[in-house]
Amino acid sequence: MIRTIMIPVSILKNETPQAPASVVCKKRPVKQRFPILILIVIHIFSAANLGAQSAVELFEKGLDAFRWQKNSEAAAWFSQAVEADPTSDEYLLYLGTCQHELGQLSSAEESYSKGLDLDGPNRDQLQHNRGELRMEQGDFEGAKADFDVLLLGDGRMVSRAMLSRGVLHQKSGYFPQAVEDYSSYLIMDPDSSQKETIEEMIGLLSAKIADDAEQARIAAEQARLAEETRLAEEARRAQEEAERAAQMEALLNSLSKSGEDTRNVGAGTENIFEDFEDTELED
Repeated sequence: MIRTIMIPVSILKNETPQAPASVVCKKRPVKQRFPILILIVIHIFSAANLGAQSAVELFEKGLDAFRWQKNSEAAAWFSQAVEADPTSDEYLLYLGTCQHELGQLSSAEESYSKGLDLDGPNRDQLQHNRGELRMEQGDFEGAKADFDVLLLGDGRMVSRAMLSRGVLHQKSGYFPQAVEDYSSYLIMDPDSSQKETIEEMIGLLSAKIADDAEQARIAAEQARLAEETRLAEEARRAQEEAERAAQMEALLNSLSKSGEDTRNVGAGTENIFEDFEDTELED
């Protein structure tokens, strides 16, 4: 509760009592200035309190607009509250939430991050909101990092972070991990209002996981058979090629021997012809 300090009108009007003209002692003017200094200090603290009160009032006006879902108006008030008191992570939480709702995602993430840097009482909510925002932006790695931070703690946002990470895993295509997170969430919060929906989702994901596993088994079997067929075909072709090469080698050897026989016959004929000519001349 902020106390209001009343300031004398004479101080506000800068009406300072005048010292009597007959006073010559140096101590007396000091005594008369001392109350003035005290009032100045009180005035400074009063101004500080009024500034803090202004931040609260700005925040309250933002809350009023926020309750009526006037997010643009609320964001303007929350922004002024943050300017008046940048040390409040609550102001940054509500400002980031309004910016988030308005689709100003970059500004919302900046507000959440500034709030987290303050390490205040709203840290868990800021961490979760930033994780949700990052997931919407497709920054799955950053979102998982935010949810994991919450899951390592024991705050009130642990179960909510488990559910959000399950959604993240499902969106990322990691269905077994999603089923694990959803199941863990139901253990943490067995009376969840979303229990039936989550159980139905677990059933559908489990069926898909089983179907995917069967499809993967069939695909692996088909791939194995195709590989065996390919290897058998390669072996058959290699065998045919080897047989063809051996047959060609045999024929080549046969042709080579035929050439040698021809040369031998020619050489014998020449000798006979020479002998015939010699005999005819002699006659």
